[in-house]
Amino acid sequence: MCTAMRLMATLLLVTPVAGWLGAPLTALRSRAAAASGHRRSHPVLAELDGAEVLGAAALAAANVGGASVLLKRMRDEDRKPALEIVASGRVEAVEDRGTDDGSDEGVDAAVIVVGAGAAGIGFAITLTKTFGLDPSRVLLVEKGDGVGTSFRQWPEEMRFISPSFNSEGWTNSFDLNSVAHGSSPAYELHAQHPSGSQYADYLDDLCGIVQLKKRVKRRCEVLRVEKGPDGAFDVRVRSRKADGAEREDTLRSRYVVWAAGEFQYPRESPDAFAGAGLCTHNSRVRSWKEMPGDEYVLIGGYESGVDAAVNLAKAGKQATVLASTGTWDVQTTDPSTELAPYTAERLREVTATGFSPRPKLMAPLRVVSVERASEGGFNVAAEWQAAPPPPPMSRSMRKPFTSPVHSTLGREDVVLHTAQPPVLCTGFEGSVASAARHLFKFAGEAAPDEADPSSASPPAKDLLEQLARDADDVAKQSAEKHAARERATGCAAGAPLLTSEDESTKVPGVFLVGPSVRHGKLSFCFIYKFRQRFGIVANAICRGLGRDTKSAVEACRKMDMFLDDLSCCVGTCGETC
Repeated sequence: MCTAMRLMATLLLVTPVAGWLGAPLTALRSRAAAASGHRRSHPVLAELDGAEVLGAAALAAANVGGASVLLKRMRDEDRKPALEIVASGRVEAVEDRGTDDGSDEGVDAAVIVVGAGAAGIGFAITLTKTFGLDPSRVLLVEKGDGVGTSFRQWPEEMRFISPSFNSEGWTNSFDLNSVAHGSSPAYELHAQHPSGSQYADYLDDLCGIVQLKKRVKRRCEVLRVEKGPDGAFDVRVRSRKADGAEREDTLRSRYVVWAAGEFQYPRESPDAFAGAGLCTHNSRVRSWKEMPGDEYVLIGGYESGVDAAVNLAKAGKQATVLASTGTWDVQTTDPSTELAPYTAERLREVTATGFSPRPKLMAPLRVVSVERASEGGFNVAAEWQAAPPPPPMSRSMRKPFTSPVHSTLGREDVVLHTAQPPVLCTGFEGSVASAARHLFKFAGEAAPDEADPSSASPPAKDLLEQLARDADDVAKQSAEKHAARERATGCAAGAPLLTSEDESTKVPGVFLVGPSVRHGKLSFCFIYKFRQRFGIVANAICRGLGRDTKSAVEACRKMDMFLDDLSCCVGTCGETC
């Protein structure tokens, strides 16, 4: 295999820091210490000094793992013309810093990123490697034990529904599950549908290669974010040591990027229906094959519910799915609103004639109550709903499911008995709604008052006056007002309202990246979607810092990582939600 093919999965990430590969680790530490300056004295940040450092130079020097082999090849082998073609579009160095003097006096970091999962790590890479912001000016806070904690909490059998495939070197596109151009989970893991633990390993390894691991503050939960009178943010955090001891403190930054994701914030409200508190959310399951008993009732029939049904069936357990929509019959042009081919294929396998036990699929039903049965176990009551509208696409080569699918309107209401607590497969509330509601306005809420400098607080008044002096920001302000008045429906109902740069319309300086991003009917719930907005947010922040971003934006466009024209996107969330 040629050098280009062996290295294309990591070349683009390492290229901007190629000059560091031969540097001693002590030199890198000295450089980081000089850049961080006064921040070392902070009691919370001081703990970062002892964090594991697996930067490019450290990996190459220590020769640890597969990444070190790749970096050694990068350092020692010749770069052939093919490599230069693959590397086109990357920013080798960002020399023009504009008016940014690189100092963050009075704050602990220029940018605090909340969350060290796919969105947080991917965005931080774009910010530091493509836009050239020094990693010492970025701090990631993660409430879990390390990078990718949410993925490590997945049920053992759960897999990515979007396929990974390393196509770089041949097309402009790249691995659907990659968070950074030039990296590929398929290449790193040799897995088409990675498990949660595998993907966490990918993120952790990537974080080390680009020298961001030492900028991750683990076991650090954000309690509240408030904007101070000087325009900087006070980020109140609770830090937890390995021995369980806790301490609250305040970190300061010029910008906050919310990237905490969704999995750690399941939709399991006890008020969803009578007796909902008796159920177990599917995110609490560690392994379906290890679940006690041999039969389960699953409430919810989208990806989570069907995945649970498939894995229970393969473990020899009977599963009954109660769904408000027969998602297995939905066909739309937006992959966010129909079952993924990977999910549908597995469902066909376990519902085929001859497979046992075959899951029972029941839709459209609305669960109204769960109660303990006098004879033990639980009774689940559900009501049949009106028949769904015809599928939006009538012509299809899709094969129907051969398992009986109960979907007849007019039957008597359903009462099912189950020995085990029913499983909620109802999705996730998400971190924005659960932990950051004070930072965002949401679609469907009352529209905010028109911006009026005379009634604004002093910081907001100053901001509005500044915006008024800048024609570009005046246009942006108009777009914000339009978005705030929008009444979203379908999947976008209750979504956080964002500007065209994914900035909060409620608290300027707070940005959102990840699967919770919505624009009208467009849902950015997959990695290959939301990663294309990293450059938008990085550009806004770097411009706010006074940096020249022209070259970085051009590089992002060449990598398909700067999606600012949403007219090319297809969204059908209102048709199925």
